[in-house]
Amino acid sequence: MNGHVTQIVPLIVLEKLKKYSLLVVVCLSLSGCASNSSKPNIDAAKKTPKSDRAMLHTRLAREYMGQKQLATAQLELEKALRLSPNHSDSNYVMGLLMIQLNNVKDAEYYLERSVKSDPENSSAAHDFGMLLCQTGKERRSVEYFEIAASNPLFKRAELSYMRAGECLDRINDTRAEAFLKKALTYNAKLRPALFRLAMFKKKNGQNLSARAYIERYMAITKPQPDALLLAYQIESSLRANDVAEAYRKKLLEDFPGSKQAESLRSIDRAN
Repeated sequence: MNGHVTQIVPLIVLEKLKKYSLLVVVCLSLSGCASNSSKPNIDAAKKTPKSDRAMLHTRLAREYMGQKQLATAQLELEKALRLSPNHSDSNYVMGLLMIQLNNVKDAEYYLERSVKSDPENSSAAHDFGMLLCQTGKERRSVEYFEIAASNPLFKRAELSYMRAGECLDRINDTRAEAFLKKALTYNAKLRPALFRLAMFKKKNGQNLSARAYIERYMAITKPQPDALLLAYQIESSLRANDVAEAYRKKLLEDFPGSKQAESLRSIDRAN
């Protein structure tokens, strides 16, 4: 059945091909329109491998998606999949289109088929993991994050490990910590992983470790309200009152209208 999910930003970058050039490529490859003879055109099209023709339709669909012409994009992808039903990229892009159309059931179908067709399509595996995580299938999502990260050619393995950790942390699965730490082995300055680990450690009463992670986080980015509040809570738990007060003051002065600042003022009023 259909359902709404938060928009996934795909890892694959939609190709910014000039429309004229792309249409010429498709025209030459699919219909042979540069020739003066109709019969040779048809023969040339038939000799083009179906997978290549499917890819051309998929590229054109991406262009239409970039222009928000989703119905036209769907028609191109349907052509691609008729030519090559198990074409990994065509299934992947169709899955992304189904997400934009809030059709979760079909999105799952096409993304899963994309990964089964080519387990090295790490972008498809990662985005399928994201979809599963967002639709309450957190533990199943980990399988696909790991498939994505296991490809040595995939340049964003740390992102897949981090998302797996975040997803598992949402359901209090103890494996979350290991995935977040794995992400940091690829990128020690991965800010969301550092912040999530600080939260994880604080939640489990490991405040010294939480302090270490939030300090690493603060060292590489301008602190935002959620980080300042977490740092305040960690230092308060450690009875480092002067440090806690410094974080509290900064939160109230720099972000007076934030919900985090309001939560501190609510505590003050209650006391």
